[in-house]
Amino acid sequence: MAEMNTNVTNNSPTLLTRFICISDNHDNYDFTLPDGDILLHSGDFTRNGTEKEIETFLNWLKTLIQYRLKIIIVGNHESKRFYTKKRYKKQPLAIEQLKTDKSLVTNYGIVYLQDQAFQDPLTGWKFYGSGWLSEHCKDPDDIRRQWSKIPSDTDILLTHGPPHSVLDQTANTRHHLGCKELLNSVSSIIKPKLHVFGHVHRGYGQFKNDLELGRTLFVNASLCDSNFRTANLPIVIDLAKDE
Repeated sequence: MAEMNTNVTNNSPTLLTRFICISDNHDNYDFTLPDGDILLHSGDFTRNGTEKEIETFLNWLKTLIQYRLKIIIVGNHESKRFYTKKRYKKQPLAIEQLKTDKSLVTNYGIVYLQDQAFQDPLTGWKFYGSGWLSEHCKDPDDIRRQWSKIPSDTDILLTHGPPHSVLDQTANTRHHLGCKELLNSVSSIIKPKLHVFGHVHRGYGQFKNDLELGRTLFVNASLCDSNFRTANLPIVIDLAKDE
């Protein structure tokens, strides 16, 4: 399978980090992953958010020894179990393992971010991940407070949903599904080098607009189409860490 690739040129190739970006596989694993340094997954790794599906995903991640790190967040198909507890008196064991089992990091390089930052000690890249969507919040102030938690020195941002007007349109109505508050935070405050998301399957691809949105490269890495069939390729991004 071909790879969708973006190279950021640098005079010192050894300083490049290769990120493999995926999202929204929805319990499908009929795709081929290219080699790289760090795998980024922006959520919706299950179809129904069940414990069995989460266990399958974790076991799959453990087999991906070609990546030094696997950095993941949840999507809306999982977030009902992570961000709300109204339907579940007890969190499934697989979810608690993601949140508390430090051996996932030390033994397998699996880093789960739930409104958390992480700095790679080897490369210095600073990551932040959050599975929040506007639909989880009662008013714009709620989601604004969530995005305000993102450190301003974040290099790589993972959210499940896209920012407004960036790779977020439906196919027929061309309606924008992204979050306006997220767009404001990313473009005006955080300005990460890379922002990876999914959620809107039809928005798959890459986008960069230096004049309006600054240095950020936006990637919608959804693997599935609107019928939950694997239709897209993992996106390969090579980035050089600023000196």
